[in-house]
Amino acid sequence: MPSAYCGECEWQYRVAGTDTGDLSRAMIDHFVETGHSPVERRDAADRLATDERIAPSDEATESIGEPSKRR
Repeated sequence: MPSAYCGECEWQYRVAGTDTGDLSRAMIDHFVETGHSPVERRDAADRLATDERIAPSDEATESIGEPSKRR
């Protein structure tokens, strides 16, 4: 169950299931209302562990050329 908390004021928010849209919205609203940052998700460690298991993409990165010298 994803949840978020604020270390400055101990605000907490929890969502049922895996839908994180409401959680993200609540985190943004709390930041806008209070200016407290960062508001952290309690499932962040789980998300980081999942990211480490995902293999990097083999797609080539697009390079950016030099800017045009037109005037």
